[in-house]
Amino acid sequence: MGEVNLSSIHKKEKITDQVLGQLKNALMRGELKPGDRLPGASELASTMGVGISSVREAIKMLESLGAVEARQGEGTFVCTTLREGVADAFEIQFMLLPRTAEYLVQFREMYETAYTVLALRNAEAEDLAKVEAVVLAQEEKLKSGSGDGFVDAGDEMDFHRSVLYCTHNPYVIKIGEVSLELFFDVASQKLEPLTLRPVVSDHRAIYEALLHKDQEKLREVFERCFPKYYDRLKSGK
Repeated sequence: MGEVNLSSIHKKEKITDQVLGQLKNALMRGELKPGDRLPGASELASTMGVGISSVREAIKMLESLGAVEARQGEGTFVCTTLREGVADAFEIQFMLLPRTAEYLVQFREMYETAYTVLALRNAEAEDLAKVEAVVLAQEEKLKSGSGDGFVDAGDEMDFHRSVLYCTHNPYVIKIGEVSLELFFDVASQKLEPLTLRPVVSDHRAIYEALLHKDQEKLREVFERCFPKYYDRLKSGK
């Protein structure tokens, strides 16, 4: 671990929040990296000129968010992965934004178009096999006539997640997973459902474009798909 640049606390805002902000900035600057051991609470308190209780409270906040973990007898370390079950501050912040269907359709059009192009570039054979498996399952559902003829949100999520994972980019995947979950939750409440057949056809076309690295075909699919969402906005529930 390199030098961690922390300064004395002088402002009048809540001390714990300022300590938390300094530790967050150290993480952001890469002065604290995954796997690093944090300086002890006493050392941090002395460096920043605050009480040790404020430091401990700030560290507890980071721990609850899954950013750091305490190891008995060893100290507190920056996590290398996000632990299951911890509060996801990024997801919570997304959920607190206005749950407006129009905003989400606009965001999805911009974001999905971009990440699917990245998926086209980065997809490996194993990734494409997973996308195909999802498409085949949906085609079988359509063929068998199971379901009510409308798109199931879970089926939609399965397909778009499989494409998302083709990007192999953790930043893209994180934002994509949160935004997709929110989009389909809001869509189920505020938009008329889509019928299954055209959606399955679109999924097949996207898979074929990924398989053959055909960016023009991908563009055509999106130009066909997203006007449907804007039509649904006009006739929303």
